[in-house]
Amino acid sequence: MEPKIALTLARGDAEALMGCLRRRFERLCDIRKELCEPDEFDELEREERAYFDAENALVERVIGELARALEEEPRH
Repeated sequence: MEPKIALTLARGDAEALMGCLRRRFERLCDIRKELCEPDEFDELEREERAYFDAENALVERVIGELARALEEEPRH
């Protein structure tokens, strides 16, 4: 299992980061739409699509973790 890293943020910073990541996620979705299906014979297009798919999945996972943490931590 991969080691975990814990990060402590002020609630305001976590909320701001969540907004940034959501905008990034939306932009990645736009990029994926622009790329459409890569040409199966074009190695660069396949690599580019794979990169954006992996980055998209990572941003989605981080947004999910932040959302859960913000729901668990009550506002003061």
